Amino acid sequence: MTRRRSAARALGTQLVELGTAAPFVISHRMARMATAGPNPSARDRREFALMSNEKVAAAWESWRAMAGYAVTLNTTATQAALAFWMPWAFTAKPLPSPEDAVVDMASAGMKPYRRITVANQRRLSKRKPSR
Repeated sequence: MTRRRSAARALGTQLVELGTAAPFVISHRMARMATAGPNPSARDRREFALMSNEKVAAAWESWRAMAGYAVTLNTTATQAALAFWMPWAFTAKPLPSPEDAVVDMASAGMKPYRRITVANQRRLSKRKPSR
């Protein structure tokens, strides 16, 4: 029988993966910037542009995921309130505890950052130095 991981444990795993992958990616890119000097190669310029674009994309994706979760949570809370006042018209869905809601929202916001950082770690660890 498979056990389902709790949301807090999944968030912890995401944070550990992000915390181990980020230093590698940062140090690799900083070393690349230092060795590129004032005239980076085309490959270096692509990597630096990708670095900036990924940060913006992850921020937007994170924001969208957390906002989407907040809208879903708000809809569920509204349905619960309407079911209290008009039980003949609405069916109440169970609301998560405040702690679970915060953990779920944080997890939704962390996923894009973790996914991109871990993918960068894999990609950058396979590459040979540019010079």
